Amino acid sequence: MDENNENQNSNITKDEIKKEASETLSEVKKSIKDTNLKKDANEAKNFLVNFFKSPFTEMKKVTINAKSFLKIAIILLVVWVVAELIGSIISIVKSSAYSYYSSLGMYFRNSMEDLLQVLGTIIVPVIIVALLSGILYLLMKNKKKDFLTILTTVMIAEIPLVIASVLSLFSYIGSEIAIIIRAIQTLCYFLNAVLLYFAIKHLCEEEDDNKVMRTFLITMSIFYGISIILNFLHIYIY
Repeated sequence: MDENNENQNSNITKDEIKKEASETLSEVKKSIKDTNLKKDANEAKNFLVNFFKSPFTEMKKVTINAKSFLKIAIILLVVWVVAELIGSIISIVKSSAYSYYSSLGMYFRNSMEDLLQVLGTIIVPVIIVALLSGILYLLMKNKKKDFLTILTTVMIAEIPLVIASVLSLFSYIGSEIAIIIRAIQTLCYFLNAVLLYFAIKHLCEEEDDNKVMRTFLITMSIFYGISIILNFLHIYIY
């Protein structure tokens, strides 16, 4: 009897995950379909202005009404992916300028490696957001937060990483600028951790900082544990 109950609970969990994934995908498709570039870009700009003025207040608004911020989250993810794509292409072009191929086969092999590098680079932002959201969703099942809310909140919390990715493009200009960019990126990584902490706090609706910190540490431990495994597949998250 107990075994049957456990199997039933397991099936319910799987069904819930499928339902959440389906609903999230449906909302994302709907947001993309209803895109108005000028209007959405203006809303994103206004949000970012308010976000830099009061990030924690804006973060709380996202957790309360995530659907209103879904388009902004999608725009930020697109900017992040494009920045990573451009950076990867620039890196390949620069390295190719000093490459010598002794045969046509070696040229094609190197070209395939470059293509895989580009593909691996542009999926990193998606993996980071999806992975963190998935971990939080499983850890906060009793909080009744839907996956879309968690996904949107996590993406908003990744704004410092989006900024760091865009700024990294300027590091190709010169070594002096690269030094400054690296310093700013370090600050962005720190701010990202802080924002993720408060994102979890608002999602949990928890006033006890000890419980929030515990959830944060568990989330990040699992995240970095999985990232180590991904490193063996040559997918470098950090």
